[in-house]
Amino acid sequence: MKIVNRYVIMEFFKIFLLILTGLTIVYMAVDIFENLDDFTKIHADLVTTAKYFLLRLPQAIYYIVPLSLLFASFLNLGLFTKYNEVTAMRSGGLSVLNIASPMLIVTFLISISIFFLNDSVVPAANKKAENIKRRMENRQEEMFFKADSLWLKSDSHTFYNISFIDPDKKILWGINVYSLSPDSRIRESISADKAISVNGQWFLQSGIRRVFDSDNQVMKVYTFDQFPIPFPFELKDIRHAVVQASETRFSVLRDYIKRIRREGYEVKRLAVDLYAKTSFPLAGFIMTIIGVSLALHIKRFGGIASGMGLCILVSLLYWVSFSLSLHMGYSGYIPALLSAWLANIIFMGVGGYIFYRAAKL
Repeated sequence: MKIVNRYVIMEFFKIFLLILTGLTIVYMAVDIFENLDDFTKIHADLVTTAKYFLLRLPQAIYYIVPLSLLFASFLNLGLFTKYNEVTAMRSGGLSVLNIASPMLIVTFLISISIFFLNDSVVPAANKKAENIKRRMENRQEEMFFKADSLWLKSDSHTFYNISFIDPDKKILWGINVYSLSPDSRIRESISADKAISVNGQWFLQSGIRRVFDSDNQVMKVYTFDQFPIPFPFELKDIRHAVVQASETRFSVLRDYIKRIRREGYEVKRLAVDLYAKTSFPLAGFIMTIIGVSLALHIKRFGGIASGMGLCILVSLLYWVSFSLSLHMGYSGYIPALLSAWLANIIFMGVGGYIFYRAAKL
């Protein structure tokens, strides 16, 4: 490795790690203040509370890295420009691409690492954190899973089997209800295409109700378009039973979406979240291109302070664009793949153009 490349990378890492540490501390402090009141109300002990917030740390790092790369790349090359080090390097025959390429390569590798962090460490940590919070709040835990469905037990004699839960629309798809007698024989079974919640009351739709005798033989069969049931759970109590993209690995979520689609259920939100797992990690690399480009124009912008303000503006615009495009995908206005990648495409185009102009200076 050339001495110049080694120097650029070392200086970049010093600034990057400093900014990453500082922003992560700020992020975690905000998270603690937002959630600490909940733990205080349920009288959680200090060790459990600390464990919960430590498990939230990987998620914080995942969100902070792109912003840190933007500021680090700008400050690194901005300081080089301010103290005429870029001029000296270019006098020695190096182009702008030669100077910036070590940072671009490093940040691309960091972006790939962030993808694997989000695919391995983050889902496991988020799931453990949610389990800790659920146990402390004494939320419903009478449930278990098969490979393709969820089982809920409301009491000793009633079981609910659900194929798919849509928490946004408050719909339970493919629901079966089994009522048992005290000697554990089936007394009644109800099968329905779905269950919907209306003003807190659940209704089964398009189903069949079967009543059995003491020998488990069907005595009566009823069909119905709508049938009220006393569903003894709230969706917030079974939130952890719903597949959450933040708690699921990429390959597992992809296979789950394929299965749910084969069964005819709507998976717009999960599909968008799946593609976002690949698009957001690359944001750091895109932010680096923009940061480098702004640093090369630092004198035109009026110095480091003005450039930092522009970096903050860029990060806010990216986050707003990314969030807006995701919500457009959730609503079905644009395809899931485009929804997850739209912000990256826009900012990559803008950043690439600015970098191209800077390279010609």
